[in-house]
Amino acid sequence: MLRKGTFLLAPLCAALLLTGCDGKEKETGPDVSPTASIPAVAAPEPPVTAVPPSRNPLSSFDGLDAAHDGRISSAEYAQGAQSLFEMMDMQHDGNLDLQELQAGAAMLVEIDGLKPQALLDAVDTDHDGKLTLSEWMAFNNTRFTLIDANGDGMIDRAEWEAPHPPLPQAR
Repeated sequence: MLRKGTFLLAPLCAALLLTGCDGKEKETGPDVSPTASIPAVAAPEPPVTAVPPSRNPLSSFDGLDAAHDGRISSAEYAQGAQSLFEMMDMQHDGNLDLQELQAGAAMLVEIDGLKPQALLDAVDTDHDGKLTLSEWMAFNNTRFTLIDANGDGMIDRAEWEAPHPPLPQAR
């Protein structure tokens, strides 16, 4: 008896599953191109060689003052420093070698007149001939502290425009 019921049920299930399958694709929603579901990603920073020195993320007080409160926080400064690093990292390997620093020389001269080799000598703490983002950010944290003359953790316009103390010397 169980066999007879199974044989009768199988064609009935198949008929139900095939109902509506008339050779057309199932309607699942609006037609969308396959690439439409790719999430939007922020455009990468343009290479430093394609950017005029006036667009140096660390060259403008107003450009760094993202909150527009008349002061630059260490976080705002760090964002500018990281943007400049990404612009100079033309090989996209997370390091800045001498050639990349030389390509960004016009931007670097705005940072207290630093020359590429002097910067590499002063900041390359592990002496491997390149700067990691960590070494770059440590250097820029030191620079932020030197500019923040009153030590309040913020750079105001007067501190920004004042002559800055010399950066630590190359080793």
